[in-house]
Amino acid sequence: MSNLVVAESTELTMIDEEQLVTMMVDDQLFGIPILKVQDIVEPSQITPVPCAPSAIAGVLNLRGRIVTVIDLRELLGAKEDEARRQMSVTIEHKGDLYTLLVDSIGDVRSLPKRDFDKPPATLDENMRRLCSGVFRLEDNLLVVLDVSRILDEETIMKTPRRTRRRRTIKTGSDGKKSAGSEEDAPAAADDKSDASAGKDGKSGVTAARKSAPANDSAAGKTAPKPAAAAPKPAAPKSAPPKAAAPKPAAKDGGGLVGRLGGQSKVESYADALFKLVMSDPVLSHFAEGQDTGAIGAAFKSFAVAATGGKSSGSLEELKAVLHVLVREEGLDDDHFIAVAKHANEVLSKDRASPEAVHGVLELIDGLRNEIVVH
Repeated sequence: MSNLVVAESTELTMIDEEQLVTMMVDDQLFGIPILKVQDIVEPSQITPVPCAPSAIAGVLNLRGRIVTVIDLRELLGAKEDEARRQMSVTIEHKGDLYTLLVDSIGDVRSLPKRDFDKPPATLDENMRRLCSGVFRLEDNLLVVLDVSRILDEETIMKTPRRTRRRRTIKTGSDGKKSAGSEEDAPAAADDKSDASAGKDGKSGVTAARKSAPANDSAAGKTAPKPAAAAPKPAAPKSAPPKAAAPKPAAKDGGGLVGRLGGQSKVESYADALFKLVMSDPVLSHFAEGQDTGAIGAAFKSFAVAATGGKSSGSLEELKAVLHVLVREEGLDDDHFIAVAKHANEVLSKDRASPEAVHGVLELIDGLRNEIVVH
């Protein structure tokens, strides 16, 4: 009987407490309900979305998924600090993943729900707009963020439009990591999870999530999507490349064709991707007035060559076509990002392996880095 009493007491305590993952933004302490948090990572590369609202820092590749990155400093009206170390909190909202950029990650706090108060009248207007309430701590005020308000499309669209420089995390001679622009550091392949526990890691969050009561509910408006973009085009408005004798597999593709399931599978993926490209109004204009059948064949040929398969086309020919499209048709970052999103959709629908998805996205981003002048 005593064990039952202890168990019931523990459950009641959990229900009466709010567990929050804490973080700092511009010297202010914030918290997000732990059940909303999926992961914590140190972003090694964020790809900007040209002319997007400044609250959208860009997109990143999170283990094979393209995730929209929201900069809390921008939403809060804080001054931009290029030198700050950035951490990101991945959250789930209405079935989609988003990443919130913050200055640093704190620990997980369990606070009595009876101490939860409405936002005080003196609280900064930007904070009031994004929070559901506050906890008054002994040495600080913990502002509880409302995910649905952060992802409110109207709120994000009110921030000024601009194109950010690509940001990476580079390692200095002292071994410490710092933020840098694309000119400062080479592009990284993926975001790596922070392995430390407690204040700067996710292990403390993961452990706490297992014991958190499942009483959290999602509310609010539809979350924003990144700005639209367009494709890895198949050919310029001149005639598509003529078939030639098969050339050796491009070294750049490596074993990607194998990870994707072989050459015939790659061709199937290329067909599906081309259909999405042609149905995308932002991308389809590259094929206006041309023979889409010929362009589709060239698209498939280039896809096979780029992933390391045997093809009548080559990766160098693809790069030449892309350079023409940059110069004559305005091909830019937006278009590569759009192709990456469609490619991720095709591969995810077919349940391709995370390694294969990552390889394709890395390939597209590598072409973007080489072809588009920043």
